[in-house]
Amino acid sequence: MVRTSFGRVALYISIGVLVQSVDHDPTTRIEVDAAGMTGVSEATVGIDTVVLEPLDYDEDHDYDDDYYDDMSPTQEEVVEKCVDEEELCGFWAEHGECEKNPGYMRNSCSKSCNTCPFKLASNSYGEDQDCQGEYKEELTRRVEKMDKYMAEEVSKPEYDKVRGECKNRHKLCVFWAFQGECDANPSFMLTNCAPACETCRMIDHDFRCPRDPNAKDALEPGDLNKMFTRITTEMDNVTIHSRPNDEVILEKLKKRKREWNAPWVITIDNFITDEQCDRLIELGGVMGYERSTDVGQMQFDGTMTKKESKTRTSNNAWCTRECYEDPLVQAALHKIEELTGISDRNSEYLQLLKYEKGQFYRAHHDYIEADEERNAGPRILTAFLYLNDVPAGGGTNFPDLDLTIMPKRGRILLWPSVLDENPSKKDFSTSHQALDVEEGRKYGANGWIHLRDFKTPYESGCTG
Repeated sequence: MVRTSFGRVALYISIGVLVQSVDHDPTTRIEVDAAGMTGVSEATVGIDTVVLEPLDYDEDHDYDDDYYDDMSPTQEEVVEKCVDEEELCGFWAEHGECEKNPGYMRNSCSKSCNTCPFKLASNSYGEDQDCQGEYKEELTRRVEKMDKYMAEEVSKPEYDKVRGECKNRHKLCVFWAFQGECDANPSFMLTNCAPACETCRMIDHDFRCPRDPNAKDALEPGDLNKMFTRITTEMDNVTIHSRPNDEVILEKLKKRKREWNAPWVITIDNFITDEQCDRLIELGGVMGYERSTDVGQMQFDGTMTKKESKTRTSNNAWCTRECYEDPLVQAALHKIEELTGISDRNSEYLQLLKYEKGQFYRAHHDYIEADEERNAGPRILTAFLYLNDVPAGGGTNFPDLDLTIMPKRGRILLWPSVLDENPSKKDFSTSHQALDVEEGRKYGANGWIHLRDFKTPYESGCTG
């Protein structure tokens, strides 16, 4: 069996003997024989050769625990059956065959080679920890240290909030900690293997990601109206679809028994070039479109799950890494930065969207309540870029405003998610939906701008 750990692959043969660790792209398959690495291959498993598969991630980008449900025989059964299958195993082991021919010996002569797996720890702190016999002494010391930490440190009052959730959530937590993964992969290990890493307080999002008291808000009360007023008086090709105290919009809100002021909703045509539109569409394919998801439930460590929804059927990709660094993308982002007067550091990476015929995203709001007290603060603005003309359908509709904006290549649609008088609070009037594409295909890009710096906490895993 083979387990991968965040780009590092632990290579195991047969019942789980560690052969070596190598840095490895988790999308490839590796062939290993008794002599070591022999290259990427789709080889057939033999006595001296084994094909190693990477461990898949589940929907939470976590290691897929279903793997362990499929193990046959179970670890307990393997321990009970830890025997030499050949009478000559002891003789072969004395003559170095455990090292010379590990593919056969460490499986069929596991007792003589001292390579029987064993159950290392109880389930007092989550999953039982399965490790390898040749590391028994080191791992036993690691468990003893963990037990002392849990008994002496985690019993203190400051751990009351997290004590019940401080668990090893994977069967290899102690082994990974022994390998140094607490330092190499903190975003996973410090919360999912907290007892093994001795980091239980890191489960508390507020402790792990404390608010920066010096962080500056991009908007103070009154600044939102000032920004939109500046844009609509200084920019060309601007259309105002809604603005505060707009009598037409207020009448529509009144009919819906909405006691809200009219929000700002504007578009600017030819905001980005055809070349930039084409490049963003192309990069969406490069980064890889996947089924769009909604924000789900809060997890034990304060992060949010993702969930597929019947109300959202589009596909999206995230404009990170090479997409974000692309010169044409940077030019488009710089224009948004100049338009709003808010640093790109406050912006999430562009979400690149693709809607096929019949796809849609039903009414929703971009404001996420859990963000209000976090480092980046809530989303305050949405800047939506239309990347192509759509033959029919695909408009952006604001149900409470009875307002629909149709796609047009190069157009930007800008609206707030918060109130002018309190930029931390939700403006309920800007719920919106992506209407069904009736003909052709729709490409777009979502730019979500936060009240405070987004990218710094994102880089340290503190954006949820």
